[in-house]
Amino acid sequence: MPFCTACGAKNPDEARFCNACGAAMPTVAPVAPVVAPVAVAPLKPFDNPNELWKMFFYVSVFNLGMYFFTTAAEDILGYGIAAVAGISAIFYGIVYWILKVQAVDKNRSLWLLPLIAFQVYAYLDGLSGLDDLTNPNTFDVYDTYLSGLPELFIVIKLFLALRERASQKR
Repeated sequence: MPFCTACGAKNPDEARFCNACGAAMPTVAPVAPVVAPVAVAPLKPFDNPNELWKMFFYVSVFNLGMYFFTTAAEDILGYGIAAVAGISAIFYGIVYWILKVQAVDKNRSLWLLPLIAFQVYAYLDGLSGLDDLTNPNTFDVYDTYLSGLPELFIVIKLFLALRERASQKR
């Protein structure tokens, strides 16, 4: 029960004027309940499609650099640096279009399946040529066993993250 600020008399809760002296009762605005915002945990980079496509390129460019600095001397001399750079640029352009434009931006995860198939093919093709290594102490072993696997795992994880994002939107 509120008290009158002029005379101190008790008044009912809904009173706008004091019953004893007729003075206006102070109005208290109802306090809206404070709703705390729900904290959403930020996505970890390996769960975020916007970061996964970048990871693919970081790893892929690193592997391309390792290839050029270690075992590609014969390829560069045989084909020419312009041909090798051109083929690499075309490959990265197509991969960017598939990963970023089609898969991440337009949420078309099925566009990743040909890229996954290509990564599996490239890895198995590298394993099939393992017996033909001229000097197994070079980075040929690295190229054969390891270079395609990180990209493959990242593309598969990107596929799964996009499928998860699509299922959450439904």
